[in-house]
Amino acid sequence: MHADFYDHRYYDDLGKSNYAGYTFESSPFAEHADAVIRMLDHYGLRGPVLDVGCAKGYLVYLLRQRGVEAYGVDWSEYAVSSASTDVRPHLRRASATQLPFSDGQFAAAFSFDVFEHLDQDTARNAFVECARVSARQLHQINTGRLAEWCYDGDTSHCLKLPLSDWRTIAAELDLHTTVICEPDRNLPFLTPVTPVAD
Repeated sequence: MHADFYDHRYYDDLGKSNYAGYTFESSPFAEHADAVIRMLDHYGLRGPVLDVGCAKGYLVYLLRQRGVEAYGVDWSEYAVSSASTDVRPHLRRASATQLPFSDGQFAAAFSFDVFEHLDQDTARNAFVECARVSARQLHQINTGRLAEWCYDGDTSHCLKLPLSDWRTIAAELDLHTTVICEPDRNLPFLTPVTPVAD
């Protein structure tokens, strides 16, 4: 998808994505912030962090409220320009494959429900670029394994791979500092999210 796809209708209207209706207070940003902080604690990481695919910067805002020096990038000019004035100075418009930062500038880079929006070549390049700018990486990817993750509810979801395939891609790229999980975040240092019962 071109960057222009991620416009007002994508973020603030119904029918084009799962994102419409999100606010600072709405799920899932508090849980994402919990996951990032637990990861930082687990690996003993200190320093700034980067949210790749930050949209309007809700997660960046919540992390800063908790004392984490967080920054964000997003491909969507609309999303970044629509961010709250409290968080906008900490956001930049950029592609995940061309991050405007120096090598190792961040303690951690992370993304939540971003990589399923990319084609496979772009995803591979984005994995490498995130690893270039940070000591550790966490990527939560919607694999569509459970219906409640609403993979089919977003027309820009274009890469549906099982978790094992995503982890294989990272291994092939020799990305030993990259952790990949699904929306249930079933990792030893993260609190799993209990799936909603049918």
